[in-house]
Amino acid sequence: MFQVEALKKGSSLARYMAMKVLLKEGAELRIRISDEDHTTLHLFRSRLNAHKDIEYCNYFSGHPDLDDPEIYIRANKGKDPVKILKSVVKEASKDFASLSL
Repeated sequence: MFQVEALKKGSSLARYMAMKVLLKEGAELRIRISDEDHTTLHLFRSRLNAHKDIEYCNYFSGHPDLDDPEIYIRANKGKDPVKILKSVVKEASKDFASLSL
C-alpha cells in the first residue's frame, strides 16, 4: 500500500488517501481506496472521464460495511493511467485549495 496526497483541507492540514494497486497492465489501472465514499470517487470518475486521454473510468463501491471501493481506469492506447490520475488529483487539489468559507 502507498500513500498519495489527495485533497488539502485548509492551508496546513493535508489529508492522505490510502490506495492499493490491484491491476496495472498497459493502459488499465484498478486501485482500491480505503476509507473513502461516493463523494471522492464520483469526483475522480467525473474528472477522469472528462480527460481527453481516458477511454473509460468507473468506480465500484461493493458492500458499504465490508468492502473498500475500487476505481477502474482505462486510458487511451499509449497513455499512462497513473500519470493521468496524478494529474487529475493535482488539479482537484488546486481547485479545493482556493476555496474559502
